[in-house]
Amino acid sequence: MSGAEGRVDYLDGIRAVAIVAVLALHWLSWHLPLFRGGSIGVDVFFVLSGFIITTVLWRTGGEVPILRAWSGFLRRRLLRLYPALGGLVAGGVMLYAATPWASLSPLEILRRGAFVLGQGSALWAATTDGRLWLPALHPFGQTWSLAIEWYFYVLWPLVVLLALVRRRKARTLAVGSFAAAGVLYLGSLPLSTAWFYFGPSARFAELLVGAGVALALQAGWQPALSARGRSIISVVALAGICSYTLLAPAAGSAWYRLLGVPLAVSATVALVVAGHGAASGPVHRLLSHPAMSGLGRCSYSL
Repeated sequence: MSGAEGRVDYLDGIRAVAIVAVLALHWLSWHLPLFRGGSIGVDVFFVLSGFIITTVLWRTGGEVPILRAWSGFLRRRLLRLYPALGGLVAGGVMLYAATPWASLSPLEILRRGAFVLGQGSALWAATTDGRLWLPALHPFGQTWSLAIEWYFYVLWPLVVLLALVRRRKARTLAVGSFAAAGVLYLGSLPLSTAWFYFGPSARFAELLVGAGVALALQAGWQPALSARGRSIISVVALAGICSYTLLAPAAGSAWYRLLGVPLAVSATVALVVAGHGAASGPVHRLLSHPAMSGLGRCSYSL
């Protein structure tokens, strides 16, 4: 079932699962010995983002010159994302100015906000001691994941658009995406905790997996699954994300690198593939429900 403006309710429902995991981590894990695995919500977001953006690019690209299509893509992202980001920075400055006991001056908040608007937060976090990076960007530390997407989407659309102009097959680009994702993930495993979590290498791997799935589906690949099989896979995938969110340790542990990331990526792929072209099953009905899809559409603001 599709929502307004060409959005797919089911995919927005997956977004809802991701944002609930993230909010549970930040709001509940301080008070309960649970939900510390909610960081995998970010991994779900990245895989889903790679899938959606690549699907849109492949379906609409190749009709105009590369640079015009690329600049148009970036312009649309600016118009969609920067009003809220600018509002966050402006609101932060005003809040600190209106709070006499605030530990930081409005001018310092403005300086940090300018850094955030320049999309520098992810690289700052990745190259700074994990104990220090958040205070150094407070109250805008959460913007690091947006910066990762900016780095990726400055580069990836050019790759997709060039492949379209040169009439490369979606299948070929899909294989390249999966291969690059594997290399980036494995190459990130020995890196520091801060770089693995906040740096672009492991995150690009997740985005590329989503992109690879999109390209494979555009190439005509369809899993040979019955309606019952799709339903079972969806239930197992959703249960895996929820169980890890509830019971796993924090992202700084080896569990996250070796189990959390592969679980989040594979479960998101399973949800996307099992739900592609389907409109039945308990998970599909749950994620397509107006409450879930509406929550997913608010995920960026949340």
